[in-house]
Amino acid sequence: MAPSLDSETQQGSAVSTLVAVGAELRAALLPVLTAVAGPRPTPTRLTRAIGLDKSLASRLIRAAQAPTELDLMHIVPSPAGLRILADLAGIAAPPGAVADLLQVTERFALLLESMPGGRGAIDALISESSPDVRGKREHIAKQASFKSMSFLLGHFCDTLTTSLFLVPSENGRTLDGIEVQRRIGLRRMRPSLPLALLSFSAPPEEAPPGDTIVFEPVPGADAPDRARAFLLPEFSSQPLSDLEIVRDNVVTTLVLPGDPSIRMPSQISSAFRIRNAWSREPAGRIQSVRGYVLHVPCRQLVRDLYVADSVFSDASPRVSFVLPGPRVATHPPRDDGSWHFTQVNLGASIEQLPAGVHAVPVPGVPDQPAAIRAVLERAGHGATRFRGWRCAVTYPVPLVEMMWWLEHPALEG
Repeated sequence: MAPSLDSETQQGSAVSTLVAVGAELRAALLPVLTAVAGPRPTPTRLTRAIGLDKSLASRLIRAAQAPTELDLMHIVPSPAGLRILADLAGIAAPPGAVADLLQVTERFALLLESMPGGRGAIDALISESSPDVRGKREHIAKQASFKSMSFLLGHFCDTLTTSLFLVPSENGRTLDGIEVQRRIGLRRMRPSLPLALLSFSAPPEEAPPGDTIVFEPVPGADAPDRARAFLLPEFSSQPLSDLEIVRDNVVTTLVLPGDPSIRMPSQISSAFRIRNAWSREPAGRIQSVRGYVLHVPCRQLVRDLYVADSVFSDASPRVSFVLPGPRVATHPPRDDGSWHFTQVNLGASIEQLPAGVHAVPVPGVPDQPAAIRAVLERAGHGATRFRGWRCAVTYPVPLVEMMWWLEHPALEG
């Protein structure tokens, strides 16, 4: 009876079925490959012996030599490819071995037909147990997402960077954030589409001094109005004068108009300060720091987080990816292996940066350190020492929110 995987089958049973089919495929493949290409079969020998396509021959050999049955199930060709092998191998392999391979191939085909999602669903199951498989499939999916979203949204950039510096606020009770954002290699695929470049909130009209969260330009900007004071002209393409200012209640957005005659800036950089945004005394072990929804498809995303040496001496960072919504900050990453329904299971690693360094170069962005130093000097923190971390992602998924968190071990329990 053919194995069946329906929507109610538990994951453990599904994996066991995949392992069983993988073992059957290995047991059927090896005698045929050995008979055709010798005791140590190679793709070249297999191709020369029966005229098999080189790519198919390579995949068959790799599947037969896979370290585990789950790896084999990820690598093994489709039933059609296995039938091609059986058909061509008839000239050299024993009839019984070929018959066994065809029989197992049919069971493999029935498994694929019974499983919603077919091969993709099998790879998703395998990825739960194989980080290597998951990494490969995730990269393919993210690259496809970049291509499709670039077309749908009508724009993309090569590299997007954000550098967030947490420094003590003037009131001594909270922390400010100084952030530099950069888009490098920005391109508009459809010139008639308007493109939002930067959005920020207006300060409260009657805000009490000292404690209110305020979003403001870094001092020293020479700009004709407050909106353009957020831009860094010296680290952006010129000219940047053809921008529209769109105000919607408390949010102001700088927009490149949907006019094909307007020159598209290939590089745009901005900086701002968020005053009094975080408490110096976190309420729990894991503290939400910053969330970013990626609106621009990009090939490379680099997000840096720096914390002044004078605060949070024992803190270490974490990242998570979530579906955008109003309550994401209440669901920090979990340590028990479980997932909240808003979380998106994407791989990302955090690299600790050299101590005391203000800015670490970014591949493909030669003026990154200069831009960071210029902003910190203007903000009065050119001599401040920081501890820093970097999370770099290739082909990040657009419209998914990345969250920075700080973990405070001293607040355990």
